[in-house]
Amino acid sequence: MIWDCRNSVHRLSGLFGLTFFFLLMCLCSYKPTKINWRPVLWGFLLQFIFGIIVLRWEWGASRFIELSDMAMIMLDFTYNGTDFTYGFLSSPPNICGMEAVVAFRFLQVIIYVGALVSVLYFYGIIQAVLKRLAWLMQFTMGTTATESLNACGCVLLGNAESPMLIRPYIEKMTNSELHAIMTTGFSCIAGSVFAVFISFGACPRYLLSAAVMGAPGSLACSKLLYPETEESITKGVDDLDLPPSKERNAMECVASGSLEAVHLVTAVLASLISFVAIMALLSGIIDYAGTLIGHPGWSLEMLFGYAFFPIAYLIGVTEFEQALIVGRLLGVKIAVSDFIAYKRLGEVLHLLTPRSAMIATYALCSFSNFIAAGVQMSVLGGMSPQKKPLISKLIMRALMAGCISCFVSACIAGKLNILFENTRELFVIILSIIRRLLE
Repeated sequence: MIWDCRNSVHRLSGLFGLTFFFLLMCLCSYKPTKINWRPVLWGFLLQFIFGIIVLRWEWGASRFIELSDMAMIMLDFTYNGTDFTYGFLSSPPNICGMEAVVAFRFLQVIIYVGALVSVLYFYGIIQAVLKRLAWLMQFTMGTTATESLNACGCVLLGNAESPMLIRPYIEKMTNSELHAIMTTGFSCIAGSVFAVFISFGACPRYLLSAAVMGAPGSLACSKLLYPETEESITKGVDDLDLPPSKERNAMECVASGSLEAVHLVTAVLASLISFVAIMALLSGIIDYAGTLIGHPGWSLEMLFGYAFFPIAYLIGVTEFEQALIVGRLLGVKIAVSDFIAYKRLGEVLHLLTPRSAMIATYALCSFSNFIAAGVQMSVLGGMSPQKKPLISKLIMRALMAGCISCFVSACIAGKLNILFENTRELFVIILSIIRRLLE
């Protein structure tokens, strides 16, 4: 890996970041002597291999761009519904810099995707896809059936909906399994908000790959920070009995899926209004305090920039001004909301280099913030009331693991942002890594 960076020294910072985060998780591990290295090494390996395929292999990159374009075409059908319903509020005329209203255009994608997912679940398509992906993760990483299925589910459904797939088993989960469930929830984004982030300016290719890389990476981080010390009751994916759809036909699925998504849209709108207002209030207070001591112009985001500057540097953003901007985005994402962070990213894209923008997109791609922590406590606590004390105890450790998983993806992306000249070199590297791991 060091040799790979010989002609681009600034890419070495990502390697230093990987080393730092790995050592940090080992030091903070609940029981370091009980770490099972199989899920850890395989998790990071799968994360790395997928990064190579998407970012370093020309054929893989082009196929993934095609996939993201297909996803965008599918999601763009949302605007047929929003234009019909809201008119110019969704698609305003291109005059005087007028922009679409966020609530009437971008967030409505959540309703469309919610209805679509409900129909796919009714016909058993989502269950079949998730079971096959979960089997692959369990075969390679050795994670339990519930952990693997939830990790794959989070990529499509999100941290609030995915645990519904394994609801009957939450009551009997081990502490490490529950920690892994929360970590994967913090490491991924839901398919329903995918188009929202794209509309803010995020690259769909990077978002898609970051979401998939987050699944094995989150399990690896979870098993480092909270190793398994008990015996799980779920060994094989085939033993899991996924709950069938409650609806009786596809039309009912569309109606119920849309209605459930409305609650999510309402929650997102409420969060955006309150947290943007609170950020403005705190920035005003900080600016006033700075003025009193002769330093006007201070803001909450400026403080975030300096506080998270070291993290931005470690994940590969080595230019000072660029690292300050990315650090500011990381602070907004963790302390406030990923929605606001991606909105800010879209506003500062012209100030970032393509490489810094790519790293920021990977680092922000998750629900790892304090709002999501509250959501997870409510969802999992509601499914298993007797596990509430344990959930409260593990939630901050899981949030830390989720954040680090995203940072690891960003480190890998920052290091692998140059294409290979031929596919032979790619497969030689992948096979040599797997051979050494199996030895």
